[in-house]
Amino acid sequence: MGALSNIDPTAVAVWASAVVLFALIAVLRAVFKLNFSLLTVLALGLGIALSLVFDGQVDSLNLLGNIYINLITALVAPLIFVSITSSITYVGSLKKLRSIGLRSVGWLLLTNLIAIVMTLGVAIPLHIGSGVKLVDDESTAGFLTSQTAPLDQVILNFFPKNIVGDLSGNRVVPIIITATVLAIAIVSVGRQKDVSIVKRFFEQTKGVIYKAVGYVVELTPYAVVVLGATSTAATTSKADALLALLSILVLGFVLNIIQAFVVNGLLLKFVAHVPPLTFFKAVLPAQATAFAPQSSVATLPLSIRQLGTVGVGADVANFTTPIGTTIGMPGCAGVWPMLSAVFTINALGLGYSPVSYVALAVIGLLSSIGTAGVPGTAIVTATTVFTAVGLPVQLLVPLVPVSNIVGMPSTMANVSAAVTCAAIVSRQTGEFDEGVLDSARAGRHRHRAGVVVSPAGGAVAAPVVPVAAPLGAVGVAASVVASPVAAGVGAAHKPVQPGFAVTPGLSLTLHQSTLRVQADDDADDAPVPVGACGISAHAAAAKAA
Repeated sequence: MGALSNIDPTAVAVWASAVVLFALIAVLRAVFKLNFSLLTVLALGLGIALSLVFDGQVDSLNLLGNIYINLITALVAPLIFVSITSSITYVGSLKKLRSIGLRSVGWLLLTNLIAIVMTLGVAIPLHIGSGVKLVDDESTAGFLTSQTAPLDQVILNFFPKNIVGDLSGNRVVPIIITATVLAIAIVSVGRQKDVSIVKRFFEQTKGVIYKAVGYVVELTPYAVVVLGATSTAATTSKADALLALLSILVLGFVLNIIQAFVVNGLLLKFVAHVPPLTFFKAVLPAQATAFAPQSSVATLPLSIRQLGTVGVGADVANFTTPIGTTIGMPGCAGVWPMLSAVFTINALGLGYSPVSYVALAVIGLLSSIGTAGVPGTAIVTATTVFTAVGLPVQLLVPLVPVSNIVGMPSTMANVSAAVTCAAIVSRQTGEFDEGVLDSARAGRHRHRAGVVVSPAGGAVAAPVVPVAAPLGAVGVAASVVASPVAAGVGAAHKPVQPGFAVTPGLSLTLHQSTLRVQADDDADDAPVPVGACGISAHAAAAKAA
């Protein structure tokens, strides 16, 4: 009886309810073939309902949520390192790398600048914070200030110090720099010597890591139930303390949602020339997942995976999206710091001139470089801005509970900006796959190396590819399967016979001057995205045949 007396009946009921919800998700997925995006959003709703039913007493589920976050975060560093190295060595063009890199940074910063201007343009006329009395808390302010670093230290932290330490600490910028330098060295040496073994090592390692990522990503709907429940419980527990700050809370939600969907939607339509609705339906799992754990880094594998389902090129998806977890970040480094600053300025009755607000905007933009894509980033970035412009950091203390809640839509806005910028850069560099986008527009989101699996489960032949040169096992490369608009596939080494097997579950059939990609009836239809990770492995298989 002594052991049984320590069991919390509420915790048991919560776990039992969670198991029932997991079973429901499994049934919806296996029997009703529910779309992965809809399943993730449904899971979020179920998690919120679970928290409300048990009046927020769902702390016992934190274990499951933390396990998922740890699993997916553990894959971030190797994913970034191997993906960038493999992508650069596969492309083999330093000019193309410069184009992708500069465009990525430029668009990420531009999205943050838009968020800053939009926030100031709304918050200043509304006089947000006027009449609110803020509590001066010096002790907590000291802790907040300790979380920031001087500019020279921020710049120093961009550069690698110990690759093992950078990988273990998920320090994105140093990992990107190390991987880029290593890949450039491999490409340079490859001009004089054969480095095919090194390239093949990174290519095959990437395939292994992506497979591991796929296993963890498949757990996303179940994890979102737990994360949604615990996040809702944390939010409702602070409701009383937030009534006085309701205006900044509501405005924070509204601005982040506008940034995530309206601003990015316009960029997608008029710059990337991608239907916003189709795009957002594809990346919805990443957005929904970001909403609960409040970590752009934790959602990175899912973001890259989903980009492939709308045709974003592998090189761009593997490069731009990781950078988006540390540069730009319009939610945590744009909307919230500016909103907090205007709120505090009005609460103190300070007279800020237009020039002062311009300076505030510039500092906010600069502070977004090197921002960590982890929970709590928004309040740390706001502290940096406050310190730089001379506002009292201690007045941020009462805004911490609000920051924790607004962090949910802020992280969603960050992830939305990163994937949107990836789509824009992919379009501008000619890396966008129109065939995959057409399939997504038609409602077929499950891709496997050129094969689209319909919602009903039947295989649909990939788009026909015109062939301008003889085909061979070596000639059938990523450009053939990934880009239906490709004009040719390179030099041939031996003719392809009808039904020639390129990789298990797929066959290539040469019919007159066209190449058809078909799936065998028993082929695995796991949702491996074409643009992000499905192509390279199959191209390697073709080369090895």
